Amino acid sequence: MAIIVDKIKVAYMPSPKVACTSLKMMFYKIENGVDFVPPIRNSVKFHIHGFYPTTPFRTVPTERMKDYYRICVVRDPVKRLLSCYSNRVCFHKELNEGMLSLEAVNSGAKPNPDLEDFVERLEIYRKFSKSIAHHTDLQTNFIGRDKGFYSRVYQISELNELRQDLSEHSDLELELPHAQNGGPKVSIADLSANALEKIRTFYREDYQCYQFE
Repeated sequence: MAIIVDKIKVAYMPSPKVACTSLKMMFYKIENGVDFVPPIRNSVKFHIHGFYPTTPFRTVPTERMKDYYRICVVRDPVKRLLSCYSNRVCFHKELNEGMLSLEAVNSGAKPNPDLEDFVERLEIYRKFSKSIAHHTDLQTNFIGRDKGFYSRVYQISELNELRQDLSEHSDLELELPHAQNGGPKVSIADLSANALEKIRTFYREDYQCYQFE
């Protein structure tokens, strides 16, 4: 869902693995005046994504925000996929033996894949893991295909500038928490030429619609 803050006329469209968790926490502070503390109900802790789900752009109520400062943040698709591998696969272990069904394994999903295997079998992992599918969906699925819709499209390298802009809009001294950063450092240099080409082909639409640093 879009995060729409009527009192400051700002609307933000989140995208997974693009500082999504950190920005949602900052918007919670803007809306509520306090830092987000995960509440517990019936011994279940609720995550920030329970308050601000990340949903497809087609669900965005664009008419409601037509006069608002509309923003999104973009990230180079290759670096975004590497972040997904580092955080969701290596850190959160979402593709270990206990997380993959027998059907998934029989279809070619290797538990705890290395980076090359993850890219090579990406379609299989996406089919059998909702989390991997969500975190590797095209950015256009979440922010739309028209960059002209936005008042500003921020690069992920411009997060501090975004924080400053939102501080001015909200008249609050905001901090941007560094969330979901667990996992090893993985770089483009760790990819083979074939894997790099496959990722760029998979995210062709993102590259066609947005510019990335």
